[in-house]
Amino acid sequence: MDAVVATLGTEPQVVTLALDILLARGYPIAHVAVVHTEASALGDALPRLRAEEPHYARRSPPVSFRYVPVSDGQRFPADIVSEDDAALLLRVLYREVAAQKRAQRRVHLCIAGGRKVMAAYGMAVAQLLLDEDDHVWHLLSDPDLLRSREMHAAHDRVVLVPVPVLRWSLLPSSLRELLLWDDPYGAIQRQREVRDRLRLRVLARLWRELTPAERRVAAALAREGGSNEELARRLGRSAKTIANQLRAIYEKYRVATGLPEAGRVRERLIADLAPCLDHLTKDTQDDLGSNAHVRRDPTV
Repeated sequence: MDAVVATLGTEPQVVTLALDILLARGYPIAHVAVVHTEASALGDALPRLRAEEPHYARRSPPVSFRYVPVSDGQRFPADIVSEDDAALLLRVLYREVAAQKRAQRRVHLCIAGGRKVMAAYGMAVAQLLLDEDDHVWHLLSDPDLLRSREMHAAHDRVVLVPVPVLRWSLLPSSLRELLLWDDPYGAIQRQREVRDRLRLRVLARLWRELTPAERRVAAALAREGGSNEELARRLGRSAKTIANQLRAIYEKYRVATGLPEAGRVRERLIADLAPCLDHLTKDTQDDLGSNAHVRRDPTV
């Protein structure tokens, strides 16, 4: 069964309109989680939405509603107006989506309701937790329908559009690891560590493919920057030699990272190499030492 996680503002019809379209498209939705701030800022949105529950309970399978307050038991903001409010919203959204994913449900995250900050933080959660089977939706409708506040409408008056998601969890194993966290900030830090390890692995392969002379040029570029002429002066080579070596380095970097031929790589190469240059050069020295030991071993 699928689950809808929807943010709510003062217009409860964004939840029912989106739900109606998803059901009409054949998605087997059985659970709806409505994330909302304190009721005093929502007008009659919560009572009107609760009044629709019997309509969906009669479906086969029935659709159940659950209301998820943006609260930690002590704070229950009526609006998202501070950094603390936004952090609380992120934690609540993250935990709700993570719970649905742990239950092995396909998630439809609907971000049309509520303040823009709810949509922004919803997208951050989507980037962390959603996979290729999940969806993020936004609702478009004509102004007359919004003013009428109709809870249901003909589908030609409403458009449910998919929102593309650039997902951080590119590997299934990475997503499973993130689902172990209840704290989105811990999950974000963990994802950064995973990403940095993957980047270092790619750069280590690149570094081993460079010749010793190319490594010296790449290291000088990453540490101090400068033009080809400045690199040539520092390394005691001709500018033409440096240019040729840089072309070879750029091509190997493009292949290693999948960059297109037309893309500029100099700045990206520096940004990638500079933070991990000491690690790469140490690994190379260790490899050279190991190889030298093998060459001296008389049993080989």
